[in-house]
Amino acid sequence: MTRQTKKVRFARIAAKVRNRPMPMMRTDGSIGTHPSVPCPPLPEHAVMDAVKDWLERHGCVVDRLNNGAGYLNGREDFGQYGIIGGGDFVGMLPDGRHLEIEVKKGVGGTLGKNQVKRKKRVRRGGGVYEVIHGVPELERKILPLLK
Repeated sequence: MTRQTKKVRFARIAAKVRNRPMPMMRTDGSIGTHPSVPCPPLPEHAVMDAVKDWLERHGCVVDRLNNGAGYLNGREDFGQYGIIGGGDFVGMLPDGRHLEIEVKKGVGGTLGKNQVKRKKRVRRGGGVYEVIHGVPELERKILPLLK
């Protein structure tokens, strides 16, 4: 068994004091994700297509955000592109609020340390950052924001 970091130990104590469930935080700072409502066990690319279609049909403006690193434009310099920890889709709700959607496969996945930081930052700024595993979960989380 690996030792808990101070950050994980503190988060567990804080959750217990506040009488809230502790997220399943791992020693590397990532957390496991599971759908909050039953979703079909589709691969991530299929969930992405369905999510984008649903969002556009409901008046949201979204674009695919690609992140990565490599040798860009034939140069010898190694560079990064995209927003580190940003969601798979970036856009706006019909009322103009910032929207980021991180898509995971239907049965669950892992939200990395940088994604956890980005999620907190977007929400602190008044935006919406959601982790989605399928259209049923998307409807449950986003539909109330559209009314």
